[in-house]
Amino acid sequence: MPSEQGLWPAGPIGQAISRSFPRGLLRFTKGNKEVADAVVSNLLQIADGLRADWDSRVADELEAWLNSELERRAQAAKAAEKANQAKGKEGESKKATPVQISEQESVAQRGQIRSRISAELEKWSALKMEAAWGEQLAGWTSVTDVFEQLQGEASFGWDLSRGILKHVGWAKVEQMHKLLKSLPQIAEIAKALGRAKSSDKDLGPEERIMSKVSRVREELHWVEAPDARTHTDGIHKSDDIPRMLPMEGSLYLHPVFRKLWKAKFIERSLACYQIKGLAQRRKLTEEWVDEERVVRKKLERGPIIVCLDTSGSMSGVPETVAKAITLEAMRLAHAESRDCLLYAFSGYGDVEEMELDLSPCGIEGLCAFLCMSFHGGTDVAGPIAAATRKLDGAKWKRADIIMVSDGEFGVPTHTQETLDEAKKKHGLRVHGLLVSNSYHGSYGMSSMRSLCEPLHVFKDWAEVKGL
Repeated sequence: MPSEQGLWPAGPIGQAISRSFPRGLLRFTKGNKEVADAVVSNLLQIADGLRADWDSRVADELEAWLNSELERRAQAAKAAEKANQAKGKEGESKKATPVQISEQESVAQRGQIRSRISAELEKWSALKMEAAWGEQLAGWTSVTDVFEQLQGEASFGWDLSRGILKHVGWAKVEQMHKLLKSLPQIAEIAKALGRAKSSDKDLGPEERIMSKVSRVREELHWVEAPDARTHTDGIHKSDDIPRMLPMEGSLYLHPVFRKLWKAKFIERSLACYQIKGLAQRRKLTEEWVDEERVVRKKLERGPIIVCLDTSGSMSGVPETVAKAITLEAMRLAHAESRDCLLYAFSGYGDVEEMELDLSPCGIEGLCAFLCMSFHGGTDVAGPIAAATRKLDGAKWKRADIIMVSDGEFGVPTHTQETLDEAKKKHGLRVHGLLVSNSYHGSYGMSSMRSLCEPLHVFKDWAEVKGL
């Protein structure tokens, strides 16, 4: 990344690139090699263009200024000489002083030219960066604002802003995102979805695994120790007087051989007893052994299946709330790396399945859904059958279902039995969100209660009034 310290390239070119580097672009290069390589390639092209302009323009403009200034000063000198001659002054016989430009003036002018050209190159670099990355950066930033984290989704490609973000439904996505900020109830309901982790104490089944375990063994050994003197082990040359042999002591007592003894002492060549010692030392040895362990992993939240009533009775404000809960479920699923599936249903046989993910197809599908108008009758049997069949697959077996409706439907007996069987077999939870403020509210409450536990009733009507 270009920065003020350790600029690359060095000097004005590096400063121009650093100041024109788009803010926010760097975050989308992390973990995305394709984007990072494209940014580096673009920077190299800009640096090459700046260097060519910089080296030539500074020299050309300085030379042009020098020629112009010399000519101006020469003309001024001639004019002054003619004026002196006309007045008959003594100076007319003197030699004209050569026109010169001092080194200080040249250096100052060079600095002014460099500053002006640097500003122009910075502007040129900014235009190049904007042309290369402006549209993509605006698109990625827009998606990030809605979904809060983008990570590797910059791999949508260079057509993201020309495709998805220009879809007429993207405005609906941003509108729903703004609306969700004023609907905390929707966010709380979405957070409750997904079984298997209602608290940090909820753990999964036991699993036996073999793992390497370190074991430390302690042993006592007898080893030679210089500080432990336990027995005599021969004779050696030394200056250790307490262990000196008697024959060396006799030399010391002799008046003639005392000088010999002193010489041997200085040379450390007195015959002395060699003393050794043994001491016990603890020796620690580490070994790795295979050991079976029983572990219980924490279970993460499961997937989300949204069954959304798109019948004609949901038109108006209930439709807006239904679309908002769909977006929030998708946002939550993406943030926690969970799967999210939508069943939009109305009349008999009218069930549309859509997997909600942060891919080009997933976002296009969401945009199209948010643009649709709700119509038709209501048949709850279709989406319940489709959703419960999904639970038999490994991908969706721990999913929660959320039914979003005004409850204006009847519940067939076989549908109730299918749902009860799925609850027993898979531990299924069916959340309900009742979005009805009509006079049929009591009827809708009864229908939703027969399917859903827990049942949430939407209350923030004032926040969505007029939408």
